[in-house]
Amino acid sequence: MKSSLLRTIILSSITLVLIAAFLYYLYLNADRYLELLRLSTTGVSVIFLLSLVFPLISGNITTLLFRGLGVNLSFREGFLLNAASTLANQLPISGGIISRGFYLKRKYDLSYSKFLSATLALFLCNIGTNGLIGLAILLYGMFVKRALIPAALFVGFAAMAACLLIFWLPVDRIKLPDRPGKLLQQAAEGWVLISRNPGLLRNLIGLQLSLLILLAIRYWLAFHMLSQNVSLSDVMLFSTATILTQLVSIAPGGLGVREAIVGAVSSALGFDPGASVVAVGLDRLISTIPILLIGGLSTVILGKQISDLSIKTEGYE
Repeated sequence: MKSSLLRTIILSSITLVLIAAFLYYLYLNADRYLELLRLSTTGVSVIFLLSLVFPLISGNITTLLFRGLGVNLSFREGFLLNAASTLANQLPISGGIISRGFYLKRKYDLSYSKFLSATLALFLCNIGTNGLIGLAILLYGMFVKRALIPAALFVGFAAMAACLLIFWLPVDRIKLPDRPGKLLQQAAEGWVLISRNPGLLRNLIGLQLSLLILLAIRYWLAFHMLSQNVSLSDVMLFSTATILTQLVSIAPGGLGVREAIVGAVSSALGFDPGASVVAVGLDRLISTIPILLIGGLSTVILGKQISDLSIKTEGYE
């Protein structure tokens, strides 16, 4: 109990430090960014509307994934479950995966090991796919646009793409420390569950790519509202790198982490990292509104369903 409390205090402190640092940075550069910022009602509205599409697509991914595991999940329930877990991920300690696993175990008796294996396999598959797309964009910039691409970006996206190799490694023969070894084993088991249905895998990857494109459009709008002349290939690169945010849960919704990742990539491409941080922050501010509204309502609805299920179960006992 003490260690759990200590961890919560540490993570909350880190969150406050990140928020304070970001606000202080904005304070120091307020005049500069107020001059650059050209908030248009149309731009803000489009970002907001695109943010409303995200839970619909993500809900479809959730529905298809767990149907593939034998769970009779409706699209409505998949949508609610995804929206509620996205809201839970805004906490300092990411609670989305925990709440999702608990719900599926409680209502559908889906084992935690099966749930975690499939979730981890899909996540690594998404990282690898994003890495391949990032490498393709970098090669396009190098050979078509004749741009000078830093080697660090090639190394970073190649490392992301290498995640796909995990699924073909003989994990049983590789000796690793307990935790990494267990995660690799779970990922391999999850890949077996997903890959045995090629149609399901194609649909999941296709839906993830649509989210990638929508996020890139949101970034394009946010950057242009800050008078930053980024191309679609640039924001696609930012979007592919953003998935790494999910690896870190020390701050609500990866606060500060996403901004740092996009700022680093944009800086490597020659853009103003400060403006990039503000652009991503602007997108976050707008997109968080539907997360809170839809996620809050979804949490209430699912909570009532679990409560009703508990009452029925007790009635049978």
